[in-house]
Amino acid sequence: MGATKKLIEIDNKALEILKKQAKLQKRSLKNYIEFMLEDTAARFSEPSEEYKAMMDDMIERDKDGKLQLRSWENIKSQYGQ
Repeated sequence: MGATKKLIEIDNKALEILKKQAKLQKRSLKNYIEFMLEDTAARFSEPSEEYKAMMDDMIERDKDGKLQLRSWENIKSQYGQ
């Protein structure tokens, strides 16, 4: 896929935070910002085919009465939390 250059303005305080995060991940600031933007955009995209298949399966199991749901409290108590 192609790439497009864009000029953006970032608040100085936000820029300092981004620089620190980039350094922690051993990335350049440019690479870190690009990574974060692409990762965020991916989260807004349509769910993967695997996720859709898993959800379709859960819906079918629910319709068939085969889906077993447990509360979070039940799960925690089962594992001694």
